[in-house]
Amino acid sequence: MKKKSTVFLLFISLILLSQFNLFAQQSSPKIHPTLQVVLIDASANEMVDVYAKLNEQYSFDELKQQTQYLPKKEKQKEVVRILKEFAAGKQQAVLAYLEDAKQQNLVSRLDILWAANTVVFSAVPQVIYGLAADFDEIAEIRYSATIDESLLIDPTEESQTVPPAGNGDNPPPPQPGLVLINAPAVWAEGYYGQGVLAGNHDSGCDWDHPDLINNIWNNLGEDFDGDGHTIEGGVFDPGDINGIDDDGNGYIDDFIGWDFAGNDNDPNTSATHGTATAGIICGDGTNGTQTGVAPQAKLINCRLSGEATSWLASQYSVDMGVDVFTSSHSYKWYFNPQPDYPMHRQMGDFELAAGVVHTNSTSNDGNSVGIPFNISAPGNTPPSWIHPDQTLVGGVSSVIGVGNVHAATDVIVSSSPWGPWAWEDFQILHPSYPYPMPIQYQDYPYETIPGSMGLIKPDVSAPGNGTVSTTNGGGYSSFSGTSGATPHVCGLVALVLSINPALTPEQVSMVIQTTAVEKGAAGKDNRYGAGRIDAYEAYLLAFAMIPVELTSFNAISDGEAVTLNWQTATETNNQGFEIQRSNDGEFEKIGFVPGHGTTTEIQSYSFIDENVLAGEYSYRLKQMDYDGTTEYSNVIEVEVTQPNEYSLSQNYPNPFNPSTTIEYSIQKDGLVTLKLYDVLGKEVVTLINELQSAGNLNITFDASELSSGVYYYQLVSGEFTSTKKLILMK
Repeated sequence: MKKKSTVFLLFISLILLSQFNLFAQQSSPKIHPTLQVVLIDASANEMVDVYAKLNEQYSFDELKQQTQYLPKKEKQKEVVRILKEFAAGKQQAVLAYLEDAKQQNLVSRLDILWAANTVVFSAVPQVIYGLAADFDEIAEIRYSATIDESLLIDPTEESQTVPPAGNGDNPPPPQPGLVLINAPAVWAEGYYGQGVLAGNHDSGCDWDHPDLINNIWNNLGEDFDGDGHTIEGGVFDPGDINGIDDDGNGYIDDFIGWDFAGNDNDPNTSATHGTATAGIICGDGTNGTQTGVAPQAKLINCRLSGEATSWLASQYSVDMGVDVFTSSHSYKWYFNPQPDYPMHRQMGDFELAAGVVHTNSTSNDGNSVGIPFNISAPGNTPPSWIHPDQTLVGGVSSVIGVGNVHAATDVIVSSSPWGPWAWEDFQILHPSYPYPMPIQYQDYPYETIPGSMGLIKPDVSAPGNGTVSTTNGGGYSSFSGTSGATPHVCGLVALVLSINPALTPEQVSMVIQTTAVEKGAAGKDNRYGAGRIDAYEAYLLAFAMIPVELTSFNAISDGEAVTLNWQTATETNNQGFEIQRSNDGEFEKIGFVPGHGTTTEIQSYSFIDENVLAGEYSYRLKQMDYDGTTEYSNVIEVEVTQPNEYSLSQNYPNPFNPSTTIEYSIQKDGLVTLKLYDVLGKEVVTLINELQSAGNLNITFDASELSSGVYYYQLVSGEFTSTKKLILMK
C-alpha cells in the first residue's frame, strides 16, 4: 500500500472532488466499467453499493488439505477460522480507511466477506475512488446492484389463499408436494429433520407464523440474560436486547438471523415469498396443514436483495453452523449488470470446503433465454457429486440446482429451465460479459468447444407448482415454480442428515440424485436432472450408509488391570467389537463386546483386561458387521507399571464357597510360594511354588475338597512374608 494517511486522502478528496473524480475515471483500472458508469451518474453525497475484492485469495485446495481429516463440524469451524484470520491480515489497511470514512459519514455500511477476502460497503464516490487509487492490495471494485425482488424470485403463478387442509387432525394432512416425494413414509420411521440446522435465504420471513415459530433457530450466542432462548412469546427476548454483538460475529442482536437487505436484525417483511420457502422446509402443521418436508429442523432466516447480500448470508449461515441452506432467489444471464458468475463459483467452493449443502432455484425461463443460459446462478454451479452421465468432468461445488414438476401430475412444468449450463470463457463469444472467467472455472465448456456437453442441469427436480405453504399472517397459500421446488430439496437434505449426520455434501448429493425417480430421458438429463426426488428411497440409502463411527477410544491402567473405553456416534449392522492386545508386535484376541446393530444414538462401551503383567501394551478394536465386514480402530498404547512393593491382599469373597480369589504384588522376579494352613499350622495345600515375574498377580482357589472352617494363607517371595486369614463356609 502507498504510504498516505487515511485522513489526508479523505481531506484531499473532499476539497478537490470534481478534479479527483475526473482523474479517477481516467486512471482507475481497479474500478469495474459498470461501476464507473454508476459513479459518473452519482451525486457527490450519494451512497453507492459496491464490493472490493482483494488480490490475495486463500487456496481452497490448500484449505481442503488442511481440514480433510477433521470431523465434519470441526472442519466447518476450522474453515471459518482460517478464512477469517486470513482476511483480517490482508484487509487491515483497507478497513482502517473505510472505518475512518464511516466516522465522517462517507460510508454508511461496511461488511467483511471474509469467505472471499472481499469487503462489501456503501460509500460516496470519492471514497471509492480513493480506495482504488491508493491501495495496491485491491484487485477490483465492482458495483453491487440492488435487484427488484420480482426478478429474483422464481414462482410461476400468483399465490392464492388456501384454507387449512385439516380440521383438528393429528397429524395434520400433508400438502400435495410432500405426498408426491414420500416424505410421510420417512416420518413414519421416526425422522423429521431433528438435529439439523437449515438456512432460508430469501425475501424475509414471517417467522412468528404458528407453523414456523417452534422451529426458528435461537442464537444463544446473543442470549444475554442466559435463559436459554432469544424469542419470547413471538418477539425478541427483551432481556437479550442490548445493542451489543455478544457473539462477536459482526452482527448486533442477531437473535434469529439477519436482514442483509435492510441491514438489521429482523428478517421479517411484508413479502410472502420467504415465508413460503420456510414453510416448505420445516412448517410443522400447527394451523392445520403440514407443509414442511422436515418439520423438526431448525431454521435460520436471512433476507436478501442482491448478489452481495446472498454471499454475506451464505457466509453468515456457515459461521452459525448450518448443515444446509436454500435460496429461491437466482441471478439471470439477462440481468443488468450481469451476474458475477466467478464469485458464485468461489462461494460454492467455500461452502463445500465447510461441508455445507446449498440448494438453489434455477429460474422459470424454460428455453426463452436459450441454451446454455436458461439456468440461473447459483443453481448453475456444479453439484458436489458428479453423476456418471456427466461424462465431461470438471470441478465441483456445494450446490444442488432444482427443476420444477407439478405436484398433481409429476410432469416437468414448461417454465422449468432447460439445461445445460456452460462454464467457459464467456467473453470469447459474448465480449460484453463483464467479468473474466478464471481458468479453473472454465471446466464445463459448451459454446466455445463445438460438441462439448457443458454441465447437465438441473441436478434433480421436485414439486413446485401445485404445492401449498405458509403465508404471512398465520395462513396458507399456493406456491409454484422452482421457488417452490427448491425448498423441498432442502427439506429432504435435512431429513437425510437427521438419518445420517456424518454424510458429506458429496454423499448427500449422491444419495438424492441416485434415489430420484427416473423421469424424462434415461439417466440424468437437461430437463428433470437425475429425476424427481424420492424421500423414502433417499432414507433407505442414507440409513444403509450409516457407519460405525468411533468417536473416542482410550485406555486407563490401574494396577494389574487395563480398562478400555470407547464410544460410537452411529452404527450400522454392528455385530460387535473384538478386543485385541499386543506387547510384542502380534495382536491376539482377548475378548468380545456385542454391538447395538443399527443406531444413530451415541453408544458407550467398556472392557476390563485383568491380570496384566507390568510392561507396555497396544490395544485395538476389530469392529465386525453381521455380514462379515470388519474394520480396525486406531491403536492405543498403555503402560502397566511394575509394583514398587510386595503385598498380599485379602481374598474375595470372604467368607466363600467354594472358590475365592487372592491378589498379590511381586516387586522383583523370583521364587514365589503361596500355601494354605489350618488353624493348627498344618500345611493343607500349596497353591503356588514357582518362579514368577514382577507384577500384579492373582490366583483363584477352589476349596471344594476342604471342610468348612478357618484357614490361613501365606505368601513368601525373597525376604517378604505375609499371612492372612480366610473362612470357608459351606
